[in-house]
Amino acid sequence: MSQAESQLASEERFVSRKLVTALEILRLYAEAYANAGYNLAIEISALQRNPRILDDTIRMRLFRGFFEKLLTDCAELPVVTVKLKRILDVLDRPQVMGMVSLPKMLEDIQVDLEDELSTKLFFRLRPDRAKMFENPTAGWADVLGRFPECRTDVEEMSKCFALSRYAASVFHSVQTIEFGLLDLGKFLDVEDPKSGWTAVSQKLEKLTKSKFQDLNQKHQKNFAFVEQMQATVIVLQRAWRNKISHAHGKLVLLTSEFAPDVAEEIMMATRGFMRRLATELPT
Repeated sequence: MSQAESQLASEERFVSRKLVTALEILRLYAEAYANAGYNLAIEISALQRNPRILDDTIRMRLFRGFFEKLLTDCAELPVVTVKLKRILDVLDRPQVMGMVSLPKMLEDIQVDLEDELSTKLFFRLRPDRAKMFENPTAGWADVLGRFPECRTDVEEMSKCFALSRYAASVFHSVQTIEFGLLDLGKFLDVEDPKSGWTAVSQKLEKLTKSKFQDLNQKHQKNFAFVEQMQATVIVLQRAWRNKISHAHGKLVLLTSEFAPDVAEEIMMATRGFMRRLATELPT
């Protein structure tokens, strides 16, 4: 792999990790922030109607629990956090409560919540993409059962595609394929010490073009599988034509520009290849 190709791969890994982590954080807090604003408005209204509502022990317990939860939910908002702690401090000191205006303090928090959220960047996923992000291994059960070590790349492949990071998705597709090549190479009796995509695809082509009687017993017995794998290899090569190099036996991205349909085609072809290996490759 050239230095440029290595740098591209490193950048794609970094971007995919960064974006996935960021989205998961936002997903965690988005609903909490929305609920926080709504519940603050309710508490403000209740206190304005009846300033002595907190004299009720049960109401005070619920009120305090609401702010403790809000403090946890808004941990990423420093200004709101400071003011929430101030509210909790007031609730712990009955002698101070009569000296402050709790509705005014809540209104300040409400404004700060809106101001701080205005500085945050949120993402929205289409429903179909959200499903892919939430359940990135859907349809991969057979593959992960046979090749559990490829789980991380399968998950990242789906999540990156859901986030429209198509080059990163293809990168992880390529990484996923590598996990199956070693076992396939062993079954095919690949003699190349650096068994990889080139050696495997060339061996498949050689076997399918050989006379049946010239094949060893193992390959004769599983000739239908060999033929099907060869067909799957051709589909993959067509999907990544001019976009992925398999020179020197190593799959390498040649570009960082991938249209959504191209990336999806490569993902589907990858899953077909790996599923065929998982379910039909002789042990």
